[in-house]
Formats: sequence, structure tokens, C-alpha cells
Amino acid sequence: MMISADTYLQNLKGVSYRQLIAERKRLCRFINSFEKKEIENSRNGKERITNPSPEVKYCCYLEYLSVLCIFMKEKYNSEYIWGDRKLSCEERDEI
Repeated sequence: MMISADTYLQNLKGVSYRQLIAERKRLCRFINSFEKKEIENSRNGKERITNPSPEVKYCCYLEYLSVLCIFMKEKYNSEYIWGDRKLSCEERDEI
């Protein structure tokens, strides 16, 4: 069972911006892999019987990615553009 996009976002409220970047990369890796397999028609039978199915995960991850990107934009704007933080100097080991 997948969680809602709202719950997903609530789970990310306290994490650093660098951790958000890593999460975005994780989602994109799955999305890219799924799309590649779909285009090549190269998914194996085991994937089809997993729960949740790859198709469900794909749809949820797209939704997660959309709310994550909006959240990242807002966080970056408030902390780095209008705030005094510098992304290049902080949390180097998190990506």
C-alpha cells in the first residue's frame, strides 16, 4: 500500500534541502527505470506480482515528485533566496 502525497510530504517537512535533492533523485531513478522497461517491454513476470505493482508505484512516484518539487521550490526560495543559507557550503555529505 502506498501513502498519500500529503502524508509523503509531511514525512519530508523536517529534512534538509540536500536530503530533498537525494529524494528527488531516488524518485527519478525509479521513474526512469520503469519507463525504460515499459518502452522496451522488458519487465519480468516477478515484477507484475509485487504489491504494490510497478504501475501503482510509478503513478504514486509521479505524484510524489510533483509535490516534492513544489515543496523544494518553496523551501529553496525561503531559505536560500530570501534567507541567508548557502547550498554550496552546507550538508556536503548528504547527496
